[in-house]
Amino acid sequence: MFRFVKYISVVALIVAPSFWQETAFARERPRERTETYCYPVIQTRVSEDPAYHPRAYADGYRQGLASAQKGEAYKPRTALGEFARGFDDGYFGKEFTGQKHSVPNQVYYEKTTECSTRTIRYKHSLNMHRLL
Repeated sequence: MFRFVKYISVVALIVAPSFWQETAFARERPRERTETYCYPVIQTRVSEDPAYHPRAYADGYRQGLASAQKGEAYKPRTALGEFARGFDDGYFGKEFTGQKHSVPNQVYYEKTTECSTRTIRYKHSLNMHRLL
């Protein structure tokens, strides 16, 4: 009797291969996984006052000389401060006197978040759950 049951079970498994295809053992495991990582990033921004930055007088003087050499009509500068004083001195041919007042550049730090995504691909023969 035992021999008969053994043969029937082997025959039943051979005859019904769809049983093995739909069980959890025969399902295909995922071959890739996507991960997203986010991390903080500090970005710097420099605020430069156009009228009083450390090179304002020299920039204004240079632009005033260039404007006068091109023969352009005089227009007062909207930046004012040291830049406007340098532009006037350069345009009207006055002596270069240098910067009198200076406001240092201001540095602002902004904290932002950047994310990156990566995809991990597994070989067919590897068991993914063992790797994790």
